[in-house]
Parts: sequence; structure tokens; C-alpha cells
Amino acid sequence: MQKLLKGQFYGETHFKRSVNSLTLTDTVYTHDFVDWHYHETPYFTFLLQGGLTEGYKKGRKNFMAGTVLFHHWDECHYNHKPTETARGFHLEIGSEFIKGHGLSLQNLQGNHEVQNPLLKILFYRLLAESKSNDPFSEMIIEASVLEIFSGLNNESTDHETRTPLWVTRIREILNDHDCTSLRLTKMADLLDIHPVHLSRSFRKYFHCTLGEYVRRIRIEKALSEMLNGNKSLTEIAHDCGFSDQSHFIRVFKAYLGTNPLFYKKSGSKC
Repeated sequence: MQKLLKGQFYGETHFKRSVNSLTLTDTVYTHDFVDWHYHETPYFTFLLQGGLTEGYKKGRKNFMAGTVLFHHWDECHYNHKPTETARGFHLEIGSEFIKGHGLSLQNLQGNHEVQNPLLKILFYRLLAESKSNDPFSEMIIEASVLEIFSGLNNESTDHETRTPLWVTRIREILNDHDCTSLRLTKMADLLDIHPVHLSRSFRKYFHCTLGEYVRRIRIEKALSEMLNGNKSLTEIAHDCGFSDQSHFIRVFKAYLGTNPLFYKKSGSKC
């Protein structure tokens, strides 16, 4: 079985950068099928464009653009590319970074799909920062990776406790529906809980308010559209539920630290 070394992926890697034992690569997948293999370093795959099917010992799953996956170093898998074009951004975590920051991968065995929209936004930030010449980019990259691990630890802590069924259900509703058409009372009815209880308890399990979570989903959707289409910023703002382009730009800057036009130009480059 093939073992891929650090920084090595099947396809054409058009960009690679190393920061303190972190390796960031931007790769266009050129193989329609990749046989069973594993990687020597634990890593995240952020699917930027197209689709990808991954097979594991216990089955297989289909993923589309916007998906973020974690793979432990010893997780064997195979890949199939069902779309003509597929592109992935990879973040490999070296042992020096893990030990140096006291991180643990204990709760990230095997493979894990990241669902939290804020963590996904951080991967869009990493993509842009990896190609930035800003003298502070290395610090921002390291801080973003630590923030990702902090968020994943919060999720694993929540799962260790008894999580109400409505938590899983509302995550599905918010990620699968057009949030612009949902209201607090409507969601409470769907979940069969009181609106006040929903509003008060949401932060406990999602570490933000309901409004903040919805805003993150809108930004995540906008980021995906910016990398996978030719829509104008006005069209994207409207499609993602922002009142106008100015509102979209303000919220975008708050999460990404830059304006959407600059991001669209830098993020689309391999």
C-alpha cells in the first residue's frame, strides 16, 4: 500500500508553503481513481472545487465543494473523482507543531468531517493567508490553526456529555435550508421546543448565538460561490441572504479581515 510523504498528494500541486511544521498545499486532482493509500502526517482536506468520493474500510462517502475533512496519518482510504474538475487545499499538521502547542489528536481518530461553519471559514482564511506576502501571515496561519483545534475540542467535549436531540436536528436544519426564510418561532416549532429555551440554550452547544451561527453559514456559502462561479458580489450577497452588497462586505470583513473582491481574486489562484 502506498504511503504518501509530507506535502505529497496525487495530482498537480500548484502551490505549497511551510510554516512552523505546518504544510499548506493547493492541488488540482488529475487522477480519476486513486487506489488504497495513507499519509505519514495527519491532515485536513478542504475541497475547493468539484466533487470527491472517499472509500474507507467501513464504506464510502461522497463530498462536494466546501467540505472539510480530517484524516489521521494511519487512515487508509481510496479516492474517486466523479467530476471533471476537482481541487483541494490541504493542511498537514507536523508533530513539532502538535507537541510545541500541547495539542492532542485523541478525539480525531480515523476520519472526521468538520461541520462547524466558523471552522470552515477559518479554512478559507488559511487559503488566502497561505498565498499572502503580508509579514504577519505566518502568525495569522498559526493562530488560525490553533483556533481550529480549539473549535474541534469544543465539539468533542459537547459530544462527551448528553446532547439533546434538538441540537443535531437544528444543525441539520440550518445547514440544509435557506436560513433567510426561517424564523425563531418556526424553528422552535420544527424542534418542538419553546423559542425562549432555544434562544437561551443555543450558545451552550454552539458557542455563539443563533444569529451569529446563521451569519457564519451565509458567509461560508458566499465563499464557496466566490470560488465556484462567476457571479457578481451583488448577486452573491442577494443569494446568501444579505440585505445588500454593503452589508455583505461589512460582515465579510469581520470574519475574513479583507474585502470580498480581494479575496475572490487571491483565493481563485492555484
